[in-house]
Amino acid sequence: MSRLMQMAADKAHERTITIATYPAGDDKVIVEGRLVDRRLKDYYLVTGEKRPAGDIHHMIIRLLVEIAGFTIEDVEVELAAVPRDECNDVLETLDVIKGEKITKGFSARMKSLLGGTKSCTHLLTLLIAMGPAALQGVFSSRAQKPMEMASFISDPGRARFFMKTLLNTCYVWREDGPAMKKLKDTIEAVRGKES
Repeated sequence: MSRLMQMAADKAHERTITIATYPAGDDKVIVEGRLVDRRLKDYYLVTGEKRPAGDIHHMIIRLLVEIAGFTIEDVEVELAAVPRDECNDVLETLDVIKGEKITKGFSARMKSLLGGTKSCTHLLTLLIAMGPAALQGVFSSRAQKPMEMASFISDPGRARFFMKTLLNTCYVWREDGPAMKKLKDTIEAVRGKES
């Protein structure tokens, strides 16, 4: 058993975030994220009201994402469980993300658009988690068929955009790493065959 968990009493709270991606035609995906905060014991709100154990937050965000540019075309918010009726006032606050691209700087842009009193901190947490998962979902959706590399790189802007979504995003995709070198070599080899 973990040395830290040896000190733990009964679990009091559990947060789960799940994110799934669904193809929506040839050029779009729907990304659905769920955040559930579950209190596992009866509890009191900071204002003194006693509540039974159960879901305190169950929030769902659905994004319609255009694959070529990773652009959010539409958004839906569903609040299945919230601690206060007033929480429902934030349903439309995510509309400001329509037209945003899921690229580098996504988290900072979302915090700027939705942070503080502009929306709900839990919706913002879920949305930020959905950014990288949406990219994985788009890649997974595309990877269901072999990539036609020649047509993919025929549009230099699209190829640059794709490379930018990967470059220096993590250790594996660092500029001087073997994965990035292999991808660049593959692109150059395909371009060489076209000449």
